Parts: sequence; structure tokens; C-alpha cells
Amino acid sequence: MANQQPVVCTSLHLPPDLRPFLRIHEISLTVFLPNLDRLRLSLETSRNIDPEAAEIFDDTRKILREELEKVFKVLDLAQQLAEQYSKILEALSEGKPTQRPLYYVNLGAYAGRQCSEKAMKAMSVFRRELESAVSRVTATLNTKYKKGSKTMLTSTENTKSVSEILSAIDDCYELLQQCHNQFAQLATQTQDESSIDSNPPSEEETRVMRAKWQTFFDSIRGVWVHGFKIADEIQYPSLDNFQDISERRKLGHNIRSWRTFFQLRDKRSLVRSTNILRAPAAPDYSSHKSGMRVTNAVNHPEGLQSSNITEISGAIPSNGPSPKTPLRKRLLLFLTPMFIV
Repeated sequence: MANQQPVVCTSLHLPPDLRPFLRIHEISLTVFLPNLDRLRLSLETSRNIDPEAAEIFDDTRKILREELEKVFKVLDLAQQLAEQYSKILEALSEGKPTQRPLYYVNLGAYAGRQCSEKAMKAMSVFRRELESAVSRVTATLNTKYKKGSKTMLTSTENTKSVSEILSAIDDCYELLQQCHNQFAQLATQTQDESSIDSNPPSEEETRVMRAKWQTFFDSIRGVWVHGFKIADEIQYPSLDNFQDISERRKLGHNIRSWRTFFQLRDKRSLVRSTNILRAPAAPDYSSHKSGMRVTNAVNHPEGLQSSNITEISGAIPSNGPSPKTPLRKRLLLFLTPMFIV
């Protein structure tokens, strides 16, 4: 069987190399996430002794999440670039001009180059924030332990975790540099919007490029979405583990029911009511329940709004909201302000 001759690209363009993009995701999943979680768990054991150390690392993990999201935005733009280039190949198959889709490919490559530069800066911030946090946490813990004794962050295992994270940051920086160079190269190659139409590719070249770009798209599609989930997991560990109720409450992700809202409303001893329509000369309180009394009613001149603070006595039920009031009416009372007319 004769060896196939390689196809020479005359006007179309090869997709970027997949390896640096996918390697960034792999490092985030296998190095950043487990090692940062190990450090977090180590500090959680000392939260009762010194909550400041754990709080420092909590704030740092928030910053690390934000910076890592900037990195995965690069993968998002790489996916969008593949989608844009597919429109060039589609136009060729339909015999249509390629200037407009090539223009958008050029914009996408330029955006990818700029985004890669921001991501490289984000990695520098990532390193600086982590080193600062380790230094501050170590100094804080040293005040609680005997001099020379090992603290949570100075144990052999945690020291290794910090070292692995810092080394991975350097690796990601180099990988982002490769992504930047590939975006920049494609941006340069696609500056001439008429380059493809003035030198149409052969059917074989179009077929090969379609297969290569399809492989690139299939391999990188949705990776950035999973990357954002990794970043979220760094700040909010086990966010999707609904078995850990205490963790959900600590993170403030528990959702109150309408019944809870009604109970909170009933337990307020003071209800502020503002009349924005008119200031009555002599309000009639006969329609109110006997348990309600005015404690600070002020009559203003005609035309000015009046503000009354009323205290509702005996309105707090012992077990949830009063069953005599329909749920629909209670919802209306909760969502709308009370006006005195």
C-alpha cells in the first residue's frame, strides 16, 4: 500500500495544538484542587484554636477561584474559535464567500491572545496570593504553638502540597504562553480577509482541515465549563454534597421556605409603615385589632409624608403563622408594604 502524501495547506489554517489547553485543565484537577483542599482541611482542625488562620485561607481561596476562572476563559475562547472556523469550512462547501467568517476568526484569535495575557497575569496573582497566605497563616499559628514545633502548614505533607502548587503555577504560566503564541500566530495568518477566496483550497485540503478542526472542537468542547466547576470547588468545597448540611449552612446556601419568611415577619416586634399618598389629619384606628397600638405617631403638615412605627402585641404565634389567615393573604401582606389611609 502506497504511503499517503501529506496535504499541503495553501490557504486554510491548522487548529491550535490541543495539549497546552488540556494540560491546564489536568493540572487544575489533579494538582490545584486536591492540594488546596488538603491545606483547607488542615486549617479547619485549628479553627477553634485560631479562627484567624482559617479565615485568611478562606479569603485566599476566593481570590484563587477568581484568578483560575480567568485561565479557563482561555479555553472558552479556544472553543469559540473552533466554532467560528467551522463557518469558514461551511461557506466553502456551499460555494459562498469566506471574508466575513474569516474576519470573525481573526477577531476570535486576537481575543484569545489578549485573554491569554490576562490569564498569565492571573497566574502571577495566584502565586503571590498563595505565598502571602502561607506566610501570614504560618505567622499566626506560630503564636499559638511552641517555638520549633510543627504547625498545620509546616508538616511534611502540607509543605509538599504548597511546593506542588507553586510548581504547577509555573507550569500553567508556560502553557498559557504557548496558548498565547498560537492565538497570535492565527491572528496574523487571518488578517487578510480575502486570502481564502483569492486562493481557494482543494477539496482534499478542505476535507483534512474540517477533520482536524472537528477533532479540536470535540476535544475541547465544555472543558472550560468543568474548569469553572473546579474553580468553584476551590472556594466552596463539596458544594454539591447536600448530605453535609452543616457545610451548606456555613456557606449560606440554605434556602428558606415561605413558612420561615412568614415566621420571621410575625416575630418582628416593630413594623415600619410609611404613607406615601397623603398625611391624614386624624387616622382612624378603629378597624385595627385591639392588640395594636400606636407608640410613635407623628402628624406632619398637609402634603408631607408621615411615618408611623407601630408595635403589634400578641401577634407572635407559638407555633408558626396563624392558621386563621389564608396563605395567599399572608403572602400578599409579606410582599407589599402597609399603608395607613
